Amino acid sequence: MVMIPTCKAKNQDTAVKLLGDAILLLAKIEETCKNRDHALIVKKFVFSNHVADAFSILLDEGHFGKLEARLILTILHQHLSEKIFAELDQDVLKIIERVLMQQLPSSQKLETNAA
Repeated sequence: MVMIPTCKAKNQDTAVKLLGDAILLLAKIEETCKNRDHALIVKKFVFSNHVADAFSILLDEGHFGKLEARLILTILHQHLSEKIFAELDQDVLKIIERVLMQQLPSSQKLETNAA
């Protein structure tokens, strides 16, 4: 498994590394794990750690570049299923929601907040 030392400064480069690692791990899980229950547990771990940490860093940095947006979309569209979504803790779901809200155009953010 790919790990990043915790003593390293948490910045945008760290977030990109975490997202890239998460994509590789999730693809490897889908390719190799035949037991669906085990795959769900491991995917939940990746989302709760790699993805949530990366998303938190990006939110703290306040800037999403094209690379970060592509990585986020890849993870959410290709790897976040309804089953995984249902298994994630509320804290992780809130982080995912904040990232999604950050990606909306400004006019849609205003409409969503007003509703």
